[in-house]
Amino acid sequence: MMAKELFPEAQELRKGRIRIETIKDKVTEIIKKLKENGYGHFVMLSCVDWIKEGKFELVYQMWSYEYREHVMISIKIAREGDSMVTLRDLFPQIETYEREIHEMFGVNFVGNPRLGEFILEGWPHMPPMRKDFDTEKFVKELYYKIPEVKEE
Repeated sequence: MMAKELFPEAQELRKGRIRIETIKDKVTEIIKKLKENGYGHFVMLSCVDWIKEGKFELVYQMWSYEYREHVMISIKIAREGDSMVTLRDLFPQIETYEREIHEMFGVNFVGNPRLGEFILEGWPHMPPMRKDFDTEKFVKELYYKIPEVKEE
């Protein structure tokens, strides 16, 4: 059954591209239902920082080879103090995306036991993909301390 039939409230962006906006408590149920109905390829999980709204948007993307349809499931959670349940039991590869989003944005995925260091070994700063991460300050603190090497 195609996504629009399963979720009539879904928005058809164009042929073969569906967007479902929902709340975090319904994501597991929606992804499970899609998986059971021909959307067996989990494509990716991404994160967008909506700093002015004080929210992170998590976008789960799935694909159906049978229907040739791409479905995006979008939720917004608070930037501070909120979390999302892990979906690694439904699609084990989600773990990698959750680990990266945790490290780069600071989103906690409850139930994922591998949210430790992943890419940024020993990184003592705020997650670097957040819009309030001060890149200029970071560069000055790190690189301006390195002595200049003058060639003779």
